[in-house]
Amino acid sequence: MAFVRVTFASDPRRNGSILKQLWKRYGPNEVEVMVKGAALLGWEDLRGLWSKEGIGRRWAQTAYWNREKKAPAKQTLESVAATLKARGF
Repeated sequence: MAFVRVTFASDPRRNGSILKQLWKRYGPNEVEVMVKGAALLGWEDLRGLWSKEGIGRRWAQTAYWNREKKAPAKQTLESVAATLKARGF
């Protein structure tokens, strides 16, 4: 909720209500992805996530996962290196 208050400061009461409803319906993991995706898209509030058709939710999730796909490969290389070290290579 703190992330939502800071990032989407336009109407904290409405955004809190939307966040609460999303949380009940989709769970914490999916809501986190949606909210971070909405922030990446530069939305001023969370009303787009509560659309009837779900287009806003899909856009936000797509934005989040596209950014995650473009994340540096360093994290993957470090985990591979740790695995090889653990096996003695």
